[in-house]
Amino acid sequence: MGKRIVSIKGTPTGLLFSFDTTEVGFGQIYADLEEQLISSGDYYEDAEYVLENENQLAAEDIKSIEELLAKYHLHRGSLAPRMVPTDEEMEVTYQTAGGNSILLTKSIRSGQKLYIRGNAIVMGDINPGGEIVATGNIIVMGNCRGVLHAGAEGDEQAYIVVYQMKAQQIRIASHVATVPEEVWKTPLKAAIIRDGGIVLTDYLPAQFADLPAAEAETAPAAGAGGLDS
Repeated sequence: MGKRIVSIKGTPTGLLFSFDTTEVGFGQIYADLEEQLISSGDYYEDAEYVLENENQLAAEDIKSIEELLAKYHLHRGSLAPRMVPTDEEMEVTYQTAGGNSILLTKSIRSGQKLYIRGNAIVMGDINPGGEIVATGNIIVMGNCRGVLHAGAEGDEQAYIVVYQMKAQQIRIASHVATVPEEVWKTPLKAAIIRDGGIVLTDYLPAQFADLPAAEAETAPAAGAGGLDS
């Protein structure tokens, strides 16, 4: 039996739908999904679901899938994140269904590197030599003295917020910067992309969506090179 275009996996908290978009068009994806729903009868009725790789589909295609699933009495929900360890003990990948957020209630040790699909919220410190790479935003409610890389798949709208910013290096998408020493003297700093570079500013929740570059501190560009991935 060949590889299915639509994969349906059961988890303790719901269903996870993933789609093979590499070789087929949306019409075939839709047809395969409906075929599986028809053959399943009422087996999936009233279940919650998440679309795992919906970022590979157009908005109108996602809407069509949601309407089809609603027809079969499935409800959109959110799944608990799952952790996928790599071969090396010090490197761990955290995967969230649908690109949601991971909450880490621990500090990141020196030499430890975490890859996160989605947003990373760290309730701890990032020690020197520790590293977090996330496809979404990064929030650290502790002391960061390691390396942070937000928007790792090219999202320039991603941001970094750190309570005590002493990072060795910060990255957003393909932009790289080092952090001036004076930045850590006041808490809660935000790093965002403005005018083609990373800028640092005080974190102000009410104004965060529209930070003026003129009031931000420009972080010095770092030398060439990137984070291992």
